[in-house]
Amino acid sequence: MLQTVIEQITLFLTGFIANILASLSGGGAGFVQLPVLIFLGLGFTEALGTHKVAVVALGLGSYARNHELKSINRTIAAEMIFIGCPAVALGSCLVTLVADWIAELILGIITIASVIYSIRRKNFGLENHEAELTRRDYALGGIWVALTGMLSGSFSSGAGLIGIMVLVMWFKQDIKKAIHHSMIFIALLWNFIGAFTLGTVAVIHWVWVPMLTLGAFLGGFAGTMIIKKVNAALIKKLFQSIMILSGVLLLWKSWEHF
Repeated sequence: MLQTVIEQITLFLTGFIANILASLSGGGAGFVQLPVLIFLGLGFTEALGTHKVAVVALGLGSYARNHELKSINRTIAAEMIFIGCPAVALGSCLVTLVADWIAELILGIITIASVIYSIRRKNFGLENHEAELTRRDYALGGIWVALTGMLSGSFSSGAGLIGIMVLVMWFKQDIKKAIHHSMIFIALLWNFIGAFTLGTVAVIHWVWVPMLTLGAFLGGFAGTMIIKKVNAALIKKLFQSIMILSGVLLLWKSWEHF
């Protein structure tokens, strides 16, 4: 009985801490939550599915606190729905065919390269130039959305962070607006699609879902409340710090396979 109580408290705290950080930086909940689920005894695929079900609540918590949809770019929203969602489902179906360490190595390199680029660009994420986007920009951006969607479906961590990079670097959004888009479409919609798909091809540990979900919802709610009171420059630094940590952890995890 005591062990079960400790387990449930651990799950709640894991969900809360992981998702409050994710809501502030735009992603990275899986780097905290997924290892804990595996440490508690779940296999990778089962942990991944359970994680994705719970992280949907991050998007719900964020939306509950900030439900303004006027700031959403409709073209980007359409691409993330009609291009991103099928890509997420495809990625979730392919996850069992790709070695984890290969995905971790590639994503780690991409993550570190991206954060180095963001550091070199002093105005990264501090300006909004969406009005300058052309039809060609949106068309090519759809390719990035598809790739990010596949990443979201097939990998536990990093998709939200890479999604922020795409929104800032390609779609020219400021960091706060990019995080807002990420919470709605990646954390909420894409993770729901991924969880549903994985639920049909893998086992989800439903007993752990309630406490993880509660923690994720409250973490997303609290993080969105905090982010409104923090300036964009500080959010940018937090985002870059999470990115660096994520990249190093990915490379370290992949190195263990050699």
